[in-house]
Formats: sequence, structure tokens, C-alpha cells
Amino acid sequence: MKKKLILGAIIAVGFSFTSCEKCAECHYDGPNGEVELGEYCGDDLEDIEDAGMSVNGEDYEVHCHDH
Repeated sequence: MKKKLILGAIIAVGFSFTSCEKCAECHYDGPNGEVELGEYCGDDLEDIEDAGMSVNGEDYEVHCHDH
């Protein structure tokens, strides 16, 4: 019984670690200061950092910081 409980706990912890994605808060520096874009995770995080942000024909570099 004790072995099954420990095995179940190990499996649960293993699943919790495999489901984690890298997430970060992102922003860009606009002409009137920093503009928050919210939190992005996984592929969305990579995409927004690579593409940047375009506002009214102006392109801005997006900065994301890990938690």
C-alpha cells in the first residue's frame, strides 16, 4: 500500500513538471513609455519576441521577462 502511494505521488509530480511552459510578462517601449502586453507562454512567447509589435505604422521591439 505504501509503495503504491509513493509511486502515485512520484507520477503526479512528474506530470506537473512536464506540463510547464516557459511564460513571461511582455512589453514594448512606446513613445509615451512602457506598454504592457500581458503574459505569453511557449510558442506564443517566442513568436511575439521574434515578430515585435507594430502600432500605427511604427515597429517596436518586444521585451519579455521570465518570472
